Amino acid sequence: MVCISIIIPSFNQAQFLERTLSSVLDQAVPVEVIVVDGGSTDGSVDILGRYRHRLAYWVSEPDRGQTHAINKGMARATGEIRAYLNSDDLLLPGALEAVVEAHAADPDADILHGRCITIDENDVPLTKRYFSDIETPADILDLWGVWFAGRNFVQPEVFWTRRIAERIGPFDESRHYVMDYDYWCRAILAGAKVHHIDRDIAAFRLWDQQKSTAAQKAADELRDVMIRHVEDPRTPISAALRRRLRGNWAFDEVYAKRGGALQQDGTSAIRRRTGMARAVLSRPELLYSPAFRRHAGKIVRNWLGA
Repeated sequence: MVCISIIIPSFNQAQFLERTLSSVLDQAVPVEVIVVDGGSTDGSVDILGRYRHRLAYWVSEPDRGQTHAINKGMARATGEIRAYLNSDDLLLPGALEAVVEAHAADPDADILHGRCITIDENDVPLTKRYFSDIETPADILDLWGVWFAGRNFVQPEVFWTRRIAERIGPFDESRHYVMDYDYWCRAILAGAKVHHIDRDIAAFRLWDQQKSTAAQKAADELRDVMIRHVEDPRTPISAALRRRLRGNWAFDEVYAKRGGALQQDGTSAIRRRTGMARAVLSRPELLYSPAFRRHAGKIVRNWLGA
């Protein structure tokens, strides 16, 4: 049976670590578990010591952050299928069996993913469930139509093959929040075929101290990764989509962050119109953004109704 390697990066999450380990080690298929701890001081090392005979490798030492820890673990992985699982998330019973079955049924697939549920810090299921339909470069890069619309991959439910990992290289350590999105973009742009598994296989924990709650910083990184690919003429997307994504990026990253034509209360109508006109002159791609067109329409309607 094909072996799966799972990397668990961890730092001071003893309250969840044992639950995460059990969710992986109690699966019914062979699994190579590699834990890279960043030098925890909260009892995590004691937990890892108790599980040491069931782990392929573990270390607790200072590192350069989560992405570095993932790369350290991946460098030791030997499985044909790989994934990483943060030490506050879980695999659901039967998850790895489902992944192995999907790999056997579709050996050409390089990304295998299922549905992901959300849980709170006490493992209580929440209402949100994710199931992505991403397959193409157009899908993965369309943040506004796909990712921000809830059709995104969620990290704990995504697995990939060794061959695609060798093709695209390690995770980008300059990415603090969206190293996974950057990795999946690179994989799909490198030709990875996606296989959807129609069952819940992982649980993503929502709690107030996780990095993922830094929504604005994560969104900024997502847009930065996206625009780099969009501006690359080799990226295989249509001209129409490229224009729309450039426009959406300009609306979020330039126009809105500079005041959105001074939409604050008390700004005069003429200043709003002038600000909008100047923005279009400097960033004509804004005209391809549906959000900007709605915004501009509101300014014009308010002007005409004044």
